[in-house]
Amino acid sequence: MTTRPACARLRSALLGLLRDHRSGLFMLAIAVGLASGAGAVLFRLGIDAWTRFLTGAQDYTLSLGPSTGALSGLGRWFLVVAPVLSGLMIGPLMMRWGRAPTGHGVSGVLWSSRLSDGAMAPGPAAATVVSAALTIGGGGSVGPEGPIAELGASATSLFSRRLGLPRRAVRLLAAAGTAAGIAAAFNAPLAGAFFAMEVVLIDFTVDAFAFVVLACVSSTVLSHHLLGVSLSLSLPSLNLTGDTQLGWVALLGILGGLIGVGFSRARYLSADAATAGADRLRLPRWARPALGGLLVGGVLLVVPETYGESSAILGRALDGRYTALALAGLLLAKIIATAVTLAVGMPGGVFAPSLFIGGMLGACFGTIVAPDRPEAAAVFGVVGMGAVFSGAARAPITSVVLIIEMTGQYNLLIPLMLAVALSTVTGRFLTRSTIYTEELRRRGLSIEDPQAPTS
Repeated sequence: MTTRPACARLRSALLGLLRDHRSGLFMLAIAVGLASGAGAVLFRLGIDAWTRFLTGAQDYTLSLGPSTGALSGLGRWFLVVAPVLSGLMIGPLMMRWGRAPTGHGVSGVLWSSRLSDGAMAPGPAAATVVSAALTIGGGGSVGPEGPIAELGASATSLFSRRLGLPRRAVRLLAAAGTAAGIAAAFNAPLAGAFFAMEVVLIDFTVDAFAFVVLACVSSTVLSHHLLGVSLSLSLPSLNLTGDTQLGWVALLGILGGLIGVGFSRARYLSADAATAGADRLRLPRWARPALGGLLVGGVLLVVPETYGESSAILGRALDGRYTALALAGLLLAKIIATAVTLAVGMPGGVFAPSLFIGGMLGACFGTIVAPDRPEAAAVFGVVGMGAVFSGAARAPITSVVLIIEMTGQYNLLIPLMLAVALSTVTGRFLTRSTIYTEELRRRGLSIEDPQAPTS
């Protein structure tokens, strides 16, 4: 007879610890991080499996030939069929389970964070992750960070609903889940933490840092355990010193800001054009990704290097294997491919494409200004990655930390900081919104407005 009341008291005490005490909330941050890390691992496995099924390779851009997978009988025309096939599944999936009033990806997390507690609905987040895996595996030129950020924020709702957490605690945990997902996806725990504070929370308090770091560490450890540990980009030790070289870096930073803003504009102008065209033709929403897959496939037929995340192409560019003209062409092609993919309703992130675009810009720049230095493409390519991302997202701390974590190039810290600072200033001079906040602005909310609600 005494067992049941004792269990009830123990349960009440445990719930009180998790809900009302900082140490309990830190435990929840670890739990959210583990859930986000598990989601990131499954997401990566899903992308690799669908890519391998369609192309016969884990990264199609390694071979750039006809498919050796399920579509091997189509020759190079599989590049059109793959995104159409993915779109046939994405449309109904998002129509049935993916609808969310907050929107999706990082912009959806920002919307929820500003107007609610930051947590996202698990069902739509799961649908977005599955759809993004189909998109990337089917050749869509997007990255994983948007869907995985949404999934990380949705992990918080698994705990907050049962525990009745206060709004601030839920908001911190949702940001921690977002950070954890990005940390696991890019093998960059510190960058994930700064992304959450710099972009989502806009909050650099000790509590916020502790929450997101605990989540990022737990998610990254889980990811390392399940997928292994490696640098995202393995490069020889690079260096860049001297006033002349820093002058070139400054110019590259300004160019990175211009390209970053241009990338953001292209993304939304393409979306406007695609929506207007589909509405004029009265296409049902579930059919738009499949029909839009024809446009994505058309780009792939012309420039197959834009397939998916294009990781192998970025590596080759930093190795100096392309001419300046080819690098400029790949930069433009990636902007077009990413804008078209997102415009037709295929979900995904812009984080990874912006890094690719920046790598192409920097490698092209280095090839032109230092043609006698074989390492110039890699040196300026790494700096360009941070510059374009910061120009598009205006997240300078995240940009610097992310590139250092991805490449291990600590010798490039000073030039990278210079380029990112100038890129951020250039982007801010040209436009008030970022590639993430522009969608919110179009929906009537400006998170950079000091009079906008913050809680």
